[in-house]
Order: sequence, then C-alpha cells, then structure tokens
Amino acid sequence: IQSSFDYFLKIIIIGDTGVGKSNFLYRFIHGKFNRLYQPTIGIDYKSKIIVLPKTKQNIKLQFWDTAGEERYRSLNKLYFQRVQGIILMYDITNRESFEGLGEWTKLIYDNLDSIPIVLVGNKLDDADENRIVTIEEGQSFADENNLIFFEASALNGKNVNNSIYCLCEKIISHLNKPLSFNVNVSLISNDIIDNKKNKKFCC
Repeated sequence: IQSSFDYFLKIIIIGDTGVGKSNFLYRFIHGKFNRLYQPTIGIDYKSKIIVLPKTKQNIKLQFWDTAGEERYRSLNKLYFQRVQGIILMYDITNRESFEGLGEWTKLIYDNLDSIPIVLVGNKLDDADENRIVTIEEGQSFADENNLIFFEASALNGKNVNNSIYCLCEKIISHLNKPLSFNVNVSLISNDIIDNKKNKKFCC
C-alpha cells in the first residue's frame, strides 16, 4: 500500500444535478462505469493516490462530491475550506446545466481567491445524437473565466484521467509559485483544443 506522497490535494466537484459528477469520479477511481450509481445526497467523499504521468510525483487526492440540487448549494460553501482545485461540470446534452455555470462560478469566486479550475463538459459519448452545447460554447466560457477546458465521458472514460491529471499539474504549479503582490495569477497557459478531432492537450 502506498503510504507516502509528494502532495495532498483537496478537490471539490460541483455542477447541476444529473450532469454525471459521481459517475465521473467513479470512472476515475475505479476505472469503470457504474450504471447503478445513485444521486449524491449532500456530499460524498472519495480518495485515491496517483502517480502523475509527466512528473512521476505521488499525489494523494481527496475528492468532495457535492449534490447539485438547489437546496444543497448552501452546503457547498462549507466545503470550500482548504480546497486546492475545482472540477466544474455541465452536461453537453443539457442546455440548462450549461447556463447554470454562471451561478456556480459566482459561488466559487464568492468563497475563494484565485484557484485552478477545470471545466468539464460531460457525456461526450452522447455528442453525435444529442449534443446541445457546442464545444465552441464550452471553450468560450472557459476562456472568459480563465478555466482549463475538456469535454469528457464518464461512460467510456475519454478525457476523464486527462482532465484530472491536468488539473493536478496546474494546482502544483499554482502552489509552487512565489508569493507576490498585485499580480493576477493565470490558471491556464497555452491549452490547445483541436475542435475537429476533439483532442485535448495540457500543460
């Protein structure tokens, strides 16, 4: 059993109910899709130790999986303490979940200073038949809010690991930056998206 690690990172995942947050984390932690997964009530906790592919650093990740229902959103504020990164998720087949991102980013900015955030458009596996939110719309929102952007699928695993590895690399870079005054910290740099092939490159 891995007993030591280079970093301990607390990451919270937020977004409207039904966008696939719990299944996304289940795919990352267990490497498979759980069709019987029930909606999160309040908050759920998960953890995993990983080795970052690029740096070979051992990272212990602590995930806080939040419920997306309106009545639970006040709970999210309590779990922003000591958070180093955020996964903000919407469903590319659900316009309402995309339009709700503004409220979620406001919640983030009301509770946290500059922090690495990855925006994930989930359910990419259903894009051919039921896509409603275009990749250009997702990228535009990410650019406007200085977010890392991926489209992913909890069902088939596409970009699940990539998005979390990229977020971890940004968090570590963010943590290791020297403190300075009156400097705006950029969360992303030279992230590239090939819209036609839907490839993501990070860091």
